[in-house]
Amino acid sequence: MITNQTKQFIIIALAAIIVYSCSKSKSIPEEPTIVPQPEETLRQQYSKSAEKWPVAAWYNNIKVRELAALPENPSKDKAELIALGKALFFDPRTGNSMKTCASCHNPDTYWIDQKTTADGIALHHRNTPSMENVWYLEGKLFHDGRAMTYREQIAEAINSPIEMGGNTTALPAKLQAIPGYLRLYEAAYSSQTMSVEGLLDAIAAYSRSISSGETAFDRFIKGDYQALNDAQLEGLHLFRTKGKCINCHNGAFFTDLDFHNLGYAVTSKGALDNGRFEATGLETDKGKFRTPGLRNVIHTAPYLHNGSIASLGELINLLSQGMPQKTGQQINGTLSPHIQNVRLSSKEQENILAFLESLSSVPNKTERPVLP
Repeated sequence: MITNQTKQFIIIALAAIIVYSCSKSKSIPEEPTIVPQPEETLRQQYSKSAEKWPVAAWYNNIKVRELAALPENPSKDKAELIALGKALFFDPRTGNSMKTCASCHNPDTYWIDQKTTADGIALHHRNTPSMENVWYLEGKLFHDGRAMTYREQIAEAINSPIEMGGNTTALPAKLQAIPGYLRLYEAAYSSQTMSVEGLLDAIAAYSRSISSGETAFDRFIKGDYQALNDAQLEGLHLFRTKGKCINCHNGAFFTDLDFHNLGYAVTSKGALDNGRFEATGLETDKGKFRTPGLRNVIHTAPYLHNGSIASLGELINLLSQGMPQKTGQQINGTLSPHIQNVRLSSKEQENILAFLESLSSVPNKTERPVLP
């Protein structure tokens, strides 16, 4: 039998439990109301410093370098040395009096000759690369990187029987007989005793002075976030993400300065070009060529080391498909693992092309020198 005293105890205990439960429930803070934020537009995502842009689609073991604005040309060569080099660059007497450096590297056409392959004394098997911003290529000159210094690269071009057909050993004596060159050389070196090294260094100084100009992309990355139109902005995003272009084309010059095999090794003469192998002798380097920079790329057709691709739109389409070997092309060596079928739609390819157009600058007017 439950006594009255027990009943009172039970009632008091239940009341205490109820009071405790109520007080406990009041101590639990209410969940804050989360107000969903509107998703940023693509322009908002890119209207900030580059390190805060959407994450790029990097492959494994890639040295990550974000895209960047064009830096100032660091070359500090004296004006008199550059003037001597400029005269030599445009003078056919630097070679065998038939071709000049400017015959292939024409300043009026973004420092290329717009031909499938370089047209020197004889037909070359490789396309003429642009000389804009060549100062950043030291150590990796020529398509296969075989020249480590400007002296080496320039001397090979002058002495080549299919380029300029000259003789650098005999060049000082030939030019020393020309009073105008004596004056140019003395102004550059405070001496009239010419040397091969002095002449080559002058051409190198002029070459290093050649720079591209500011582009719409440069203005955009510096904070003018309306400098790219919508198509170009879409193209920038695709370039960094789905297209995966940034893996090879990165940094301020849109190149990793590395060597890759794209599979298009057949030359205009039908032979296989060994590419980087010719410089290193390594089987793993067969068919590899240096990644070209992309500044003013829309002006430098035709494309690839052999000039086998006529238009930039065609090249983007091939890259989107993983570089299928068309028109009799072959892989020499091992295709780069970076070459993948990323399946870009026609519209996406058009947007990437639009972005590449934003890397264009107005060419600097180059006055050809009056030769001694």
